[in-house]
Amino acid sequence: MADDLSPQVPGRSFNWSLLVRFLMFFVVAGFLFVLFFWVTFLRAIDVDTELKTEATMSNGEKFSTQSYDVAGDDLEITFDGVDVMRFVSGSSFDVLEISEEDGFYTVSLNLVDGGVWVANMGGVLDVMVIAGDFMFRNIDGYYYIGKVDSDVFAYSYRHHLSVHFLDGENNSLNSYSLPEGYYVQLEDGTVSSVVSGLRYAKLVKEYPFYSITDDQSLAFWGGYAAEDDSRYRNLLSDFESLVRQHYGSYMSDSDGYSFVDGIVSFLREYLTFSDAKKQEWAEQDTLTYLNQALYLSVKGEQDDALEKLVLLEQGSIISDEYASYLNYLNVVLNNSLYGDDLYPVKSYLRNLLYGNTDEGNIIVLSQMLAEMYDLVGNGDVASAKQAFAEYERGWWDFLGMSVTDLSQFRTDISEERELLSVLLLQEDGFYDATYFSLLGEFEQAIFRVAISGSDLDEERQAFVSSKIKVVNQLESLLAVNGIDVDDATDLMILLLDDAEALMDEITSEAAILSYFESEIDEGWLVTQFINSVEYSSLGGSFDEKFSEFLKKEQDIEELKSYLQSLHLGSSEDGELTLSEAKKLVYASFDAAGVSYTAIVSVGDSGYRLFEIQGGEVSGISFSAKYDRESELIYDLQAEGISFTTGVHLNSLGEVLFGLTDFGNSSDIETESSTGDNPSDWSYSEEVAISLLVDYLGEFGIKISDANVVSVDVEGDLFSLEGVDLAGSQVDFVVWAGEDIVTYVSVDGVSIDGEYKTFELESLVKDSLSN
Repeated sequence: MADDLSPQVPGRSFNWSLLVRFLMFFVVAGFLFVLFFWVTFLRAIDVDTELKTEATMSNGEKFSTQSYDVAGDDLEITFDGVDVMRFVSGSSFDVLEISEEDGFYTVSLNLVDGGVWVANMGGVLDVMVIAGDFMFRNIDGYYYIGKVDSDVFAYSYRHHLSVHFLDGENNSLNSYSLPEGYYVQLEDGTVSSVVSGLRYAKLVKEYPFYSITDDQSLAFWGGYAAEDDSRYRNLLSDFESLVRQHYGSYMSDSDGYSFVDGIVSFLREYLTFSDAKKQEWAEQDTLTYLNQALYLSVKGEQDDALEKLVLLEQGSIISDEYASYLNYLNVVLNNSLYGDDLYPVKSYLRNLLYGNTDEGNIIVLSQMLAEMYDLVGNGDVASAKQAFAEYERGWWDFLGMSVTDLSQFRTDISEERELLSVLLLQEDGFYDATYFSLLGEFEQAIFRVAISGSDLDEERQAFVSSKIKVVNQLESLLAVNGIDVDDATDLMILLLDDAEALMDEITSEAAILSYFESEIDEGWLVTQFINSVEYSSLGGSFDEKFSEFLKKEQDIEELKSYLQSLHLGSSEDGELTLSEAKKLVYASFDAAGVSYTAIVSVGDSGYRLFEIQGGEVSGISFSAKYDRESELIYDLQAEGISFTTGVHLNSLGEVLFGLTDFGNSSDIETESSTGDNPSDWSYSEEVAISLLVDYLGEFGIKISDANVVSVDVEGDLFSLEGVDLAGSQVDFVVWAGEDIVTYVSVDGVSIDGEYKTFELESLVKDSLSN
């Protein structure tokens, strides 16, 4: 019994389950601790690139604020290995100020003598070059400044250059933009305080700039530009290669997170208690999105890249830790253009940084214009035209603001209009009304924001001059078939209409206005000419065909005068008999190879005008009328086509032989055409309509040729619609020879009967009172 009541001593067996649970807890806890330590203290995003913060001189000296004399070879100063200044041998200059922040340099220098080339497309260098009474500064690009004694020369090789006019204390009195490809020659000692009050157009007139010519170019510019182009091109391509090779590590699984990333994100959110550390995580996420967008862009996956860029708006990066990387990225992307893989990233970031203010929008739009200049310079006009669409939308929005707000940007608008005008003028790929219409919007905006009471004749003259230059360039292109006739016509009409409107508003008596008027008149003649049968059908050069056209136009005017004299009954008897006149016509037709069934006089006393019946030339039948003195064929119909203009007899065969091309000429109208157009009347009809206008005007009824629907010259019968009379819209038919109107309709209500012409106005008033 005692044995049964004694305590039992258990065996010494090992509890494996407990050990396993302990080890699992230890491993998991250790993993979480290490992961937490890594998340909290160790993990960071690698920064792959940064700017070299250094300014090096090719002669080995230290760049500092002092005076320099360049002897021997040209002196080159490189900033961060990106931007450069080159001083030609023999130059003397004083460095007035140097400052550097985060790898970006601001330099002020006085060019005493010689020349300096600046290339700062990286945006690392901001330099102010003072030369006498002038200071030159750009945002980015290439330019050259030369000074010999009191003569100052400035040339903008790439992108525009700001030219500042200084007072005695080197303060800017006024400034304008020197466009790319243009130069200005200035003289020290000519700037006075009056300059400060000059508006943009007047300032440009007083200190004009000119397009550079080959004989004015310095031989070394091309070499400098090629070297700089290569450096900036390599900067961009090297970065793209780096992104393509290494930035894939920033991408995770297709659902956006790998398993470990998910754990890391969870632990960071719940195990990080420091606000500073949370800000660091947020910045790293933002930077990750940016790098992912860069990687997707170079891979050609633009839509996915945009999704990553959208996430950037939710965060920001303000820590100095990443400043060098972001600065380098800014420099690299500055050389990316529309169509490049990285351009969508550049464009999005630029709008994100600047697009929230009006001042920022000006920066964005100006940079877009500079990029279009670069695209054109690279020969990629197609991309430049595509980029223009976004640029235009931006300016439409900007110019739509109130006059009060827009007035703050008077100078910016004037400069942008000038720079855009230069680009459109120099590249004929932009010779389309679509692009030039934006210039008109700039001009209207300039007038809207002008200070009250300002004399804007200088601006108007400048705008007219620029339009005439384009019209003249269009003529040159047409002479070598370098532009489509329809495009040229649309653009010339736009420019000439605008020029005439501006001319009507000019109040001064400047001598240049006579020149403008003659150029506009010639422009309209050229517009008519390129839509004539002479241009589309005749052989020979542009000038030869234009000369034939002008001769015909003179003959037409003389013919119209003769036709009008016939209608008025004031023509004089001719010196020839009918038989003698017909013999001359027969001889002319035989010489021109024109056959006919009959040639019949129209009945004029001078036996000058004849109707051609059963005419045939070059195997094509036609009917027409003929002026014996000018040898002009008019009221011509052939192969179902009516000509609204005349054709000289000696050109008739060539013109009709080219009938298949007539669709390109506004001088013809097919029988299938519907409706009448004032420009489609024959000469006889035009004369009859002009007489009708005078006739009805005697009864107080004002009409234009637009009111005329149909004309019967022989019967002196006209149908009119939409005539404004006594406050109503009146349709009627008038038989001018008998002073009768009939088929009258007032505001759509018909009135039966025939009435005398002088009764029409009373008839309309009575119908309104009933």
